[in-house]
Amino acid sequence: MTRADAVASCAAWPRWVRLSVTFGVVLVLLTVVTVPAMLGRFARLVDTIDTVDLDRGAGTASAGTVRGGGTNLLLVGSDARDGDPALGDRADSMVLVHLSEDRSRIDAVQIPRDTMMDLPACTDDLSDVFAGQHGMLNAALGDGAGCLVKAVEALSGARVDHFLELRFAGFARIVDALDGVPVDLPEAMVDPKADLDLPAGEQVLDGAQALAWARTRYGIGDGSDIGRMGNQQTVMYTVVDRIKERRLATRPKRAYTFLEAVTSSVRADPDLADVRTLARLGAGIARVPRESISIDLMPWEPDPDDPNRVVPAAEAEGIFAALAGDEPLGAAPRTTVAEPGHGL
Repeated sequence: MTRADAVASCAAWPRWVRLSVTFGVVLVLLTVVTVPAMLGRFARLVDTIDTVDLDRGAGTASAGTVRGGGTNLLLVGSDARDGDPALGDRADSMVLVHLSEDRSRIDAVQIPRDTMMDLPACTDDLSDVFAGQHGMLNAALGDGAGCLVKAVEALSGARVDHFLELRFAGFARIVDALDGVPVDLPEAMVDPKADLDLPAGEQVLDGAQALAWARTRYGIGDGSDIGRMGNQQTVMYTVVDRIKERRLATRPKRAYTFLEAVTSSVRADPDLADVRTLARLGAGIARVPRESISIDLMPWEPDPDDPNRVVPAAEAEGIFAALAGDEPLGAAPRTTVAEPGHGL
């Protein structure tokens, strides 16, 4: 079985297990927090969550956004550029998640970080006004969470109710809190740019190794950002499987260690960083049948001005309109395989 076969097999799994890194961790977090034995202790952990004021960062919702019922969450996996926080964060993965008004389903759209668009004007984290420009979507996070929220609202037409960011260094801590994740690699994976050097066969990855596995672009597939998104879904399936194996919902002490790692690794809007809000969302998520959880890749096509970047395809408008209007996504959108060399 080749690495390409491993990625292809991911697409064949049921939709409820095709999760991005951030989406999967959040689903588990919100479900575990509904366990009565955890609520009191978790309330103290919530105080450690870093918060970001989206109103200050983006003002009101972007013009033309729709609130059609339900709750929309922008979930982001990020890291500081070049490992230096002073250089600003970049969004490595973005998922716009919709929990339906009747809590019967979860629909999510994974947005490529290399999406080119007209970034709207906003106020950055230093209270400076960003006039807006044509650029790559993931760069908006460097100006602040509110600027990224406003850009995603402009792209999708959907009002973003909540923001939750998981920094990838925190992802490593989460894996370590699970005592690593077991994997069985069909062949060795090596990517010096991601500090990845894993042999073939069965092994248990620690946090640093799992993070490198999630972030590799050149150790799997065609080296594109689109190709890496499939790999991230594979990584998250492995982590979710480990969480289930550890039975966190029935082991409060072990769950507390895990939740401590999560809450120390995320940043959220103030409304979301509240134990009551998290418990309500967790209760709503727990009601959704597994077969009613779907995550799809935003339909895309190469940017005419730069084949290494993407723009939304025509089908994306319908997908986003359904999400904004609290309607099922319907038929799965096109999940185009990246052209060789795409997403450099």
